[in-house]
Amino acid sequence: MTPGQCRLDSDWNPDAGRLTLTLVNGLPETLGAFRLAFTSSLRIKGEAGTIHGGPLVEQVSNYHVIAPPEGFRLAPGASWTVTADKLSHDLRHYTYGPKSAWLILADGSTSPVAATPMTRGGVPGVPSPAPAPTGPLPAGEPPVAVIPHPATITIKGAREPPRALSFGEGPPSARATFGAVAALSARLFPGEPPLFAEGGLPCRAEVDAALGPEAYRLRFEGAAVRLAASGVAGFRYGLITLGQILRGARLKPDTFVFPQAGVIDDAPRFPFRGAHLDVARQLYTTDEVRRFVDCLAWNKMNVLHFHLSDDEGWRLDIPEHPELAEVAAWRGYGLPIPPLLGSGVGRYGGVYSAAEIGALVAEAGALGVAIVPEIDIPGHCYCVLQAIPSLRDPGETGVYRSIQGFPNNCLNPAVEKSYEFLEAVFATIAGLFPAPWIHVGGDEVPHDAWLGSPIARALMAKHGWTEIFQLQSYFLKRIQVIISGLGKKTGAWEEAALGGGVEATDSYLVAWRKSASGLALAEAGYDVVLAPAEHAYFDMAQSDAFWEPGASWAGTVPLSASYDFDPGGDWPEAERSRLLGVQSCLWSENLCDRALFDHLVFPRLSAIAETGWTPRERKSLPRFLATHALMPATGMR
Repeated sequence: MTPGQCRLDSDWNPDAGRLTLTLVNGLPETLGAFRLAFTSSLRIKGEAGTIHGGPLVEQVSNYHVIAPPEGFRLAPGASWTVTADKLSHDLRHYTYGPKSAWLILADGSTSPVAATPMTRGGVPGVPSPAPAPTGPLPAGEPPVAVIPHPATITIKGAREPPRALSFGEGPPSARATFGAVAALSARLFPGEPPLFAEGGLPCRAEVDAALGPEAYRLRFEGAAVRLAASGVAGFRYGLITLGQILRGARLKPDTFVFPQAGVIDDAPRFPFRGAHLDVARQLYTTDEVRRFVDCLAWNKMNVLHFHLSDDEGWRLDIPEHPELAEVAAWRGYGLPIPPLLGSGVGRYGGVYSAAEIGALVAEAGALGVAIVPEIDIPGHCYCVLQAIPSLRDPGETGVYRSIQGFPNNCLNPAVEKSYEFLEAVFATIAGLFPAPWIHVGGDEVPHDAWLGSPIARALMAKHGWTEIFQLQSYFLKRIQVIISGLGKKTGAWEEAALGGGVEATDSYLVAWRKSASGLALAEAGYDVVLAPAEHAYFDMAQSDAFWEPGASWAGTVPLSASYDFDPGGDWPEAERSRLLGVQSCLWSENLCDRALFDHLVFPRLSAIAETGWTPRERKSLPRFLATHALMPATGMR
């Protein structure tokens, strides 16, 4: 607590199931007629008899405002305590606690409050993310540092690591790819001797049309390396493999070598190898996104699932709807969207411009990474409805709440203006993102959504529908027609199959709840990407330790859980053709502290990358543990 500032301490007592909040007055004057506001990942359920010390007077999702008792005054140095007995979560990690706090004073002004990390059972401690496990290279494994591990590898001997790799000869496409990979490695490993430069060991590239679109073959021949591929993707991945081998031999010469002779024949197990990034809960700069894309490319991943909207914020400029950039993109005290998830009193947010998206898409495309935009509908639209209230049914009564605690946060399928609005949104998106897919969310619509809307009930009655997911299916199918008319295919989360679902033709669904749910989708005729939370959700903590950051509603996800994931391993052969691939998911609720990013993402990202690329029989966790420390991270702080 800095001089002249109040402090908010919090403690979770798991035995009593009680949260204790303690406000310490660090100001030189007595406080009266104030309220305490804070954001968190937890939600207090302020039901009668479950909160003590003052009422919960305002709440939107994880934004809380608590008032002291009538006439209460807090002297300098004194403290005020509030306890809550009913919460949204079992608070297994410190990151569930308050993230930002402030006082709302009698005159409406605010005063900052320092929110300390939540403790457990009164036991003090400090956040202490555990380092990623490592180990020695097992005997018999090829001593080359490559992630994802190649499909087949046979090497002999070792030579002095070359000073660099140079382009010897080959088609123009291979030369251009060499330049792109050289620039990528220079960005990822600044300050190190270049991996690719003139005057190094020649890499001679040749086209082999018999190889698959992402396959490559490397032949180590002593005085040169030969790289064969059928096109740019294969050349890129072969060069990345060479760069990884050279860097490993340089940095860990006691473990890894640069081969004198041998062959690597390699191709990915799955065509879709993705990573999801939530930029709605927290806004990332374009430089931060670029760095993440660079890391994806070095891991041979080829899809960035770009989560551009959620209840907490909208992140894309839509010229036909300036209110999105002016209102839906911002949160703060006194704004239509309150502070959430660590943002404070001031205005926080923003959108990406068309120019920024264009540059990002071009740079990612040059690295073989397609950016798939997501606008999450019909649920997760609180910010949209705050910005454009005319999208609501004016006759709607009652309140339904999302699982995150947002009131009435779903676009209404019976409001025709919803479709006009989304036509403009998706037309803009189709012009900005060349990827073949647009992802439309379709997840976590409350079971009682729209039941207070007369026009929604009338639409249900007209069609004889008895449950709201039939209404959602109607909505998503109309959106699918819009997207198809723009020349795109539809992606969605697994709930988009409910109530009749979206059409399976020209769509794919992401199974996120459990790995087994993907099989059910495939049996229903959908193409599937697997991203089960138990293996691939990087917002999950990596252990049960209280001082380990993350969430744990899906359990903990240690590195071994990500690496040991075997997508489709238990699927019948008849359904495996519908398994497009895998992706990781990073939800950003806890990433107001950007220093947690690399710990949550790496090396689990490389584990999912190897899961998506390497044949299951070639995977080895001990080998991975000996290698992953050589992979890049973003360096976010």
